[in-house]
Amino acid sequence: MKSKDEMVLGTQRPLRLLHTADLHLDDAPQRPAALARLGLQAVVDTAIAEAVDLVLVAGDLFDHNRVADDTVAFVQEQLRRVQRPVVVLPGNHDCLVPNAIYDRYDFAATCPNVQVITAEEGQVCEIPGLPLVVWGRAMVEHAPWFHPLAALPARADRRWHVALAHGFFYPSRQTAERSSPIFAEEIRDSGWDYVALGHHHVLTEVSQGRVKAFYPGAPLTPWREASPWGSVLLVELSPSRGVQVRPHRLVPPAATATSQG
Repeated sequence: MKSKDEMVLGTQRPLRLLHTADLHLDDAPQRPAALARLGLQAVVDTAIAEAVDLVLVAGDLFDHNRVADDTVAFVQEQLRRVQRPVVVLPGNHDCLVPNAIYDRYDFAATCPNVQVITAEEGQVCEIPGLPLVVWGRAMVEHAPWFHPLAALPARADRRWHVALAHGFFYPSRQTAERSSPIFAEEIRDSGWDYVALGHHHVLTEVSQGRVKAFYPGAPLTPWREASPWGSVLLVELSPSRGVQVRPHRLVPPAATATSQG
């Protein structure tokens, strides 16, 4: 007979996730710093309003590893405000080079609800209180030899299994001309429930077989003429309906909507 702990590990219940990527904080002169910060604020506001269980950041939270102290402090303040678990994957802009952001700042100490994936060989994150497994592989160099989904383990049990990966999608396996390749067959053969992707700034579905996989697009897209506001993805994990993904268009935070247009 299974123990109580084993029975818990083998169960699923409905969960709601928010998936975002490519916020690129501190990317001036591409856009004003205040606008970039509003983008993160809008993401956090959405997570709170939608009462999600978990927030996933699939790379490039920061635009580079030289961001100012006050930018990091602002990000930490916003992530604490979520008041629910957050998993952050370093991307190609904020990868784990020597003296990287995630080396210089201890997010676990300042944001107890945040887990940063830092293992180059891949890391499993247990989420307290949630029947969920999150995996990601920390990027140390954005290069063709780095495969974000390499060494993704097989499913361990019946909990929800979600992977994070930051890189360029290829519909078939081939010699990669772009850095950090993600191959369709890697997604399909994983058997995981959802693959949360980052790097491509346009909302794109690349699901393979039964495995759902999406790029959420950038929350702010400064090249748009009409509006810079992009989207995040709300992911429903349902034992009865499976994985359902809904784009959610961001709007300026209410307190500053008038001044920012």
